[in-house]
Amino acid sequence: MFKILKNVKPRNFEGLFVSILTMIILNLFDLKILQSFNEFIILIFMWYFVVELLLRFIYHFRLHYIYRFTFYFLFLLGILTTYPFIEQFGFVISPFLISSLLLTLLMSYEVGITVGILQALLISLHLSNFVIFYYFIPQIILMNFLIRNVNRRIEIARAALLTSFLAIILIGLQPTYFSFYNLTIAVLNPFVSTVLILGLLPYIEYFTRIYSNIGLSELANMNHPLLKKLSIQAPGTYYHSIMVATLAEAAAERIGVNSTFTRVASYFHDIGKIKRPYFFVENLSDKDENPHEKISPFLSHIILEDHIKSGIELARKYKLPLRIEFIIPQHHGTRVQKYFYYKAKQIDPETSEEAFKYPGPKPQFKEAGIIMLADSVEAALKSINSSNYQSIKEVVEEIVSGIYNERQLDESGLNLRELELIVEEFIKVIINIKKERIEYPKEDIQKVVQINDLQ
Repeated sequence: MFKILKNVKPRNFEGLFVSILTMIILNLFDLKILQSFNEFIILIFMWYFVVELLLRFIYHFRLHYIYRFTFYFLFLLGILTTYPFIEQFGFVISPFLISSLLLTLLMSYEVGITVGILQALLISLHLSNFVIFYYFIPQIILMNFLIRNVNRRIEIARAALLTSFLAIILIGLQPTYFSFYNLTIAVLNPFVSTVLILGLLPYIEYFTRIYSNIGLSELANMNHPLLKKLSIQAPGTYYHSIMVATLAEAAAERIGVNSTFTRVASYFHDIGKIKRPYFFVENLSDKDENPHEKISPFLSHIILEDHIKSGIELARKYKLPLRIEFIIPQHHGTRVQKYFYYKAKQIDPETSEEAFKYPGPKPQFKEAGIIMLADSVEAALKSINSSNYQSIKEVVEEIVSGIYNERQLDESGLNLRELELIVEEFIKVIINIKKERIEYPKEDIQKVVQINDLQ
């Protein structure tokens, strides 16, 4: 054990601190020195061989410290609420589902299920009652599995209904604990837990800026103040964002990552353009003069780059999810603004590419990589004048391979197989968008107009 602790990084001492707090909570009611020491040893091994692996391989924890602290807080909260209830009223009535379900909604199924199993194991070991473990684990696994990708509150209620049926079976298989009281509590527990979770969720989302799919779906409402402002002040950017969302959501679904987050993040990825909308070509009409013609390419670069800083400021002001804030700089990565770079090279041949690079970082997770690709593909849609499959395929493949060869996706976690699937999905979406409509004869059009007038 001491060798393990010796090789642990300073960050990992957070786990040691949480382990000590867990041991203190477990021994609030019945302190036994020898048992406490044994529990602490077990807890240390469990933490550094299970939890630290989880923290290392679930990408959320690499993004921002708040993910780790939210994880620690909900882990301790689960012990703090479940254990006293068991001591006072029995394990059937304890709120053992709440912390694991919250972590599944906010982060991932793997995180929620790990916390639920650890809590059940620790409490059953401390009380030397493995009926608790037997009763908790099937319900934790089932309900966490059922809510892992939910977007609506009603889906959590359905999961609670199925879990309550499982609880009846589990109680029925234990004659010692079988009673009308326990049966009633077993049925109600998942529903009460659901009510508490849905009540707590908005507060956790607001203070941590870690959002569940339910919270993200509410942000996707086009009446959101930022999206309304974007549609009025930068209509071209608004429609560009809608198209990026269509492409990115389809690709995310194809490779099995969070499509809800990908769609919502796409809506907000360019919100910084609200500040100077007419410096972005999509917001200019054919009659408008391009303002970049009157300024130096160096100043153009600074103005365009500023939309990242402005976007981050707006994301923080409006309490958007942290991962959406991260998408804003990451969807450009460290790419070069080639148009202005080549323009500057004509003025000064010694101009460096570094002077025209976006600040980055490169995409740090799959959804960010997808949005970078979708953003570039959408920008090229205007150059695709036909619905011919081969023409579309060539353009999409050229854009995706170009970004890949620039090493922009190295840190995103996307592999070559996933990139192939993303390309396929982009092509499908673009073909549907570019599909030619049947041209009605003028007589038919007049008939349709007359019918509409009569309705």
